Amino acid sequence: MKKRLLIGVIVAECQINFQIEILKGIISQAFKTNCNIVILAPLHNFYVNNTHKQAEKEIFKLIKSRRFDGFLYDRNTFYDEGVKTYIDNLLIATGKPVMLLDSQEHKLFESTAIDDCTAFEQITDHLIDVHGYKKIYCLTGPKKFFVSEERMRGFVTSMKNHGLSFRKERCLYGDFWKNAAEELAAKIIRGDIDRPEAVVCGNDISAIALTEALIRGGISVPEDIAVTGYDASEEGKSNIPRIASYRRPNFQLGAEAFRRIYRLITGKICRKVRDEMGNFCPAQSCGCDNPPLQALSRQDRMLRAYEDDILHRDMLFDITNTSNPEDFADRLDNYTYYIHKMKHMNICLTKKYIDCKNGKLTDSLTFETGDEMKVVLSKDGAFRRFDNITFFSSEDILPDYNEELPYPLAYFITPLHFNDNFFGYSSISFGKLPMSFSELYLHWINYINVALEQVRIKSILDKTIIKASHAMHYDNNTGLLNRTGVKKEFSKRISELRKKSDNVEFIRIQLSGLNDAQYQGDDDKCSRITSAFAGFIRECIKEDEICGIWSVYSFAIITTRKNRSEEIYAHLSEKVKHSRFSENNNCNINFTIGTDIQPLFAEISPGTCLHKAALNRIYSYTVTESAENPQYEKLCLLRGRIMKNPELPWNVNDIASELYLSKSYLQKMYKQYFGKSIIMDMIECRLEKAKELLTSSDMTVTDVSKECGYSSYNYFVRQFKAAEGMSPSEYRENK
Repeated sequence: MKKRLLIGVIVAECQINFQIEILKGIISQAFKTNCNIVILAPLHNFYVNNTHKQAEKEIFKLIKSRRFDGFLYDRNTFYDEGVKTYIDNLLIATGKPVMLLDSQEHKLFESTAIDDCTAFEQITDHLIDVHGYKKIYCLTGPKKFFVSEERMRGFVTSMKNHGLSFRKERCLYGDFWKNAAEELAAKIIRGDIDRPEAVVCGNDISAIALTEALIRGGISVPEDIAVTGYDASEEGKSNIPRIASYRRPNFQLGAEAFRRIYRLITGKICRKVRDEMGNFCPAQSCGCDNPPLQALSRQDRMLRAYEDDILHRDMLFDITNTSNPEDFADRLDNYTYYIHKMKHMNICLTKKYIDCKNGKLTDSLTFETGDEMKVVLSKDGAFRRFDNITFFSSEDILPDYNEELPYPLAYFITPLHFNDNFFGYSSISFGKLPMSFSELYLHWINYINVALEQVRIKSILDKTIIKASHAMHYDNNTGLLNRTGVKKEFSKRISELRKKSDNVEFIRIQLSGLNDAQYQGDDDKCSRITSAFAGFIRECIKEDEICGIWSVYSFAIITTRKNRSEEIYAHLSEKVKHSRFSENNNCNINFTIGTDIQPLFAEISPGTCLHKAALNRIYSYTVTESAENPQYEKLCLLRGRIMKNPELPWNVNDIASELYLSKSYLQKMYKQYFGKSIIMDMIECRLEKAKELLTSSDMTVTDVSKECGYSSYNYFVRQFKAAEGMSPSEYRENK
């Protein structure tokens, strides 16, 4: 396969709308040209200078990687001149082609720009031609700043064309931020300058700040002074009054910049993606009627719900409460769903961080290109990968670039650090979608930074404190092995287990009921229930089985015996149901059981298998249902068997005879408890198994259909397409 070009993109604030549009243009054009993209994406623009934010610039040392063929550099997104110079010098040292975005002339780099001049001319034309304003001011960005001057030039051109005055005091330079806008409002309110009829602002942030300051000073917008912005941001659309603005063709800027860097590198011209042109968006702040507001998209509603969730739930506490990178990765694995539409993700830590437990708290963790890295958490969508267990060089950026990928990817690389200690970096890709991350990702990364610092501190302190073996490997509350103990015991007994059987079953039991609101905040009650439940588990465990508490309200059993999950569920459901009559050991609470079976000849990670077991839930015990109908346990066991072996020829008549129930009553109760018929449940389980085989094996579609219990290939394809909206082959290709 021909080697793809790898283009680095250096930019800040990837979550802002206009940056998202630029990146969408870059990525779309790169994918059309079959090139890979790596976006070096710090969380800050370095506007405020402190130790923590200065450490972010260490990520730019990846610029020195030999993997890059050229760079796109949005220099304007970095506000600190020292950081700009630092990046400039790194880029110059590579000797690779560099293309600036929207920047003034550079002695070594070329630049691609958008015609802001024409856009500001159109905005000013609208104020003059539609509303009849004549005394108009323009507030743009810093003087001698390329985009500032282009926008001012468009304003001046329009005023000239209409024969209106554009004296020096009406051409104002600011900061593209709130300060200059608020100063201008103060001068207008005090009467230090003539009151304008309208003000053309360099962006929506300035327009919003000016509008708010004028209204606070008793000046109405637009009745007394009209105001316009630029960028058509979401903040401007939600402002009152709504800001009239211009939707800049940022997509076109990104796409054109990529086409030009590609031509510099290869000497070839690549085919263009379809342009997304800009346009003026009139609104109330200029005197026009507001266009109707569009309802929030499903994606926006989901992101808002996720943002509320991440701020009020226990992610930070959970991932912080660990003392080594492996356990941290296991906990973080439960919270990757916050990254909307993520297709690939890696958490890469430096060897210096991995080994820091052997050092001191005062040791400094630095970063250089070529440092050894380790992927501690890698995911493809919802599925975790466990193959990246060796160290790799940061010179390669990611292990993925050592593989022949079937299609081009765009990865966002974000630094992980705390103050001046550098831990590694996070990488995310959205697969074939040309998109960027949302603001929610900033919260997610900041939580990881705090957690990694706490893990570092705990790992060092744990190393310096001598603990008894029991305290190291056993849980104080239940007396069972803890997570570390389970792993150690499995490692110690792996040879013995291999002599007894070819397969091993990992069983995960979760006390799901303890997540209910009635138990939240009552730690003593939860501990008593967990301890009592552990006693019931201990009663049914055989001598050759490994049993322990895996995480909060979660137990693990490792066994080579057959059909143990069914036996354990029957035992526990009976014990738990009758415990409601006990004052001391009452743990009549909802729980679930999941299982994962692995061949013993393979390399096995208990963490991997127990994670899969947690996802593959086959039995669920519900207190209310169990109390109301004695048939509930039977139906739960039946459903567990169906989920475990969906490929078997399940027949409702045979099942009814086996359970001594009438066919109609069986179907009625099954649907009442589980919300679907037996046959529909069986079909869904078969299709889930088919999806797993399609994405995790090289089996042909015909073999997959047979493995899932279908005697007719065509019937399997029709059923799969009806459920997923695509054929099995298309599903495999998209995944």
